[in-house]
Amino acid sequence: MRQHLLPMIVASGLLAACGGGDDDDDVAADAGVDIDARLEGFDEPDEVCPGRAGCEAGDGGRLFVGAGAVVFTPDITETWTDTDGNGEWTDDEPFVDADDDGEFDAYWLFGGGRAANAVHTDLEARALVFREGDTMVAVVYCDAIGLLGGDSEAIMAKAKAEVAGLDHVIVGATHGHDSVDTVGLWGASALESGYNAAYNERLQDAAVEAIAAAAADLHEAEAHVVTQLLTNDPEDPGAGTDQWAWDIRDPVIYDPTLTVARFVRADAPTTTIGTLVHWADHPELSTFGDDNLKISSHFIHWFRAGVEDGAPSVPPGGDGEPGIGGITVYMQGPLGGQIGSIRGAPVPGPDGTPITESSHEKDQALGVNLARRTLELLRTSATVHTELPLSFRSARIAARMDNVGFHVAFLVGLLAPHEPIGYDPSKPIGDPSNNPWLGFRITYLQVGPLGIVTIPGELHPELWVGGYDCETWTFGYECFDDTLPNLPDFAAAPEPPYLRDVVLANPGVEYPICLGLANAYVGYIVPAYNYVLNPDNPYIDEADGDHYEETYSLGPDVERHIVHPIIELAGWRP
Repeated sequence: MRQHLLPMIVASGLLAACGGGDDDDDVAADAGVDIDARLEGFDEPDEVCPGRAGCEAGDGGRLFVGAGAVVFTPDITETWTDTDGNGEWTDDEPFVDADDDGEFDAYWLFGGGRAANAVHTDLEARALVFREGDTMVAVVYCDAIGLLGGDSEAIMAKAKAEVAGLDHVIVGATHGHDSVDTVGLWGASALESGYNAAYNERLQDAAVEAIAAAAADLHEAEAHVVTQLLTNDPEDPGAGTDQWAWDIRDPVIYDPTLTVARFVRADAPTTTIGTLVHWADHPELSTFGDDNLKISSHFIHWFRAGVEDGAPSVPPGGDGEPGIGGITVYMQGPLGGQIGSIRGAPVPGPDGTPITESSHEKDQALGVNLARRTLELLRTSATVHTELPLSFRSARIAARMDNVGFHVAFLVGLLAPHEPIGYDPSKPIGDPSNNPWLGFRITYLQVGPLGIVTIPGELHPELWVGGYDCETWTFGYECFDDTLPNLPDFAAAPEPPYLRDVVLANPGVEYPICLGLANAYVGYIVPAYNYVLNPDNPYIDEADGDHYEETYSLGPDVERHIVHPIIELAGWRP
């Protein structure tokens, strides 16, 4: 399946064309950009609650929680016939012109040229709202491949305007590869955007509606929390048998931790308000199957339904696990480096027979198995927390965009809105001295024993957990293939403490959570010690060895620009 960022190099001449002309000085002035402003790093948060005006005090850990869910699946009225059977629409293939405008009004899916022909499962926005004392925070995750800064910030602003007293909003994407292209990279052809402004506005409105519904139905809550390394053999997590989520980029370092927080009514502890689930896994199985022209939220749909309504025994014959009701919100984790159940990994199907081929059936099997394990853990191992103080701190930071493919995508208008900053738009880009930066918001949120940080993309897990000894977080797998070129330079790997360590060091934190694809989407966040570019065609062609992710990353300094400030934010104290 082709990915249309790569051929964009044919338009690289546009890089020099963005400067010049008689009106250069006026352009720079109108842009209002301070190109001398300090962009790199973190000084202190600009939002801290409790503590600032309007959110002065807590309430002794007395937490109120609400949950909301809104469907925003599009109606597929214009379909097409794949006459050559390659799964990619071309303009000589017939389509249904439902509005008689002569244009194919498609909803495009990840990969390029994949126009949706049907809906397999709904796409939803699901939200949890927390209030303690004067502080109110919303976290909403949408079934989307990713949301750039413009959409994320629109949701934040609209939600605050809609919900009185809302102090802060975290916006995340589940990263579903068969959701509609909300980024813009995967349209009909290499230089045609897949971004649909009306659809993205529909998604924004659904997210705000979910937040508003949650805020309108708050109940005093207690939290039933459980965590486990989600491996096939919980008694022997280092057995090298895990196939539900594993790492296919060297080095094999990943975090299969499942963390579940079920918020129940304090006055009726068997009544679920909402359930927060955090895990890292690429939702993409049906994308690489034969029947891959259907909109889907992948295993996440089946997982959420299973937790709420119950999950059967696999294989049949057992009692299964009853559902707990409420609204389940799946929050994506650090899945950079292709963390997922792909490449032939077996997942038990309904009769217990392993499903190896990527398909909708494998998506469903993964969701059902994950739901059953989640329900079993909640039933047998959850710890009850009744004092749940709420706090957050947040700041805006920026990261430089060195990727020439991304430059072209911005210049020709392929991408969803995310205003670049910190450069002179009257001059050519492509030189690091005048490359644009992307600004976004980072947050540390604490809900009782849950310590939560946001990451604006697909974080490589070693930047979260460390594990450079190739023992602690490899779970029985070989750490790397030493026959490949461009091997990881472990001598240059970061020293501890790592981001997970810093989150755990916050007073009261027992469960560290890393929210992936949150508040923005900047692609892969690849660690510097293992960042290798193709010497002849950087960012367009991948380097030899295991280095695909660099082609979809901002640049070699992405770790320094993003992870280091987040570590500082997580470690900041009033």
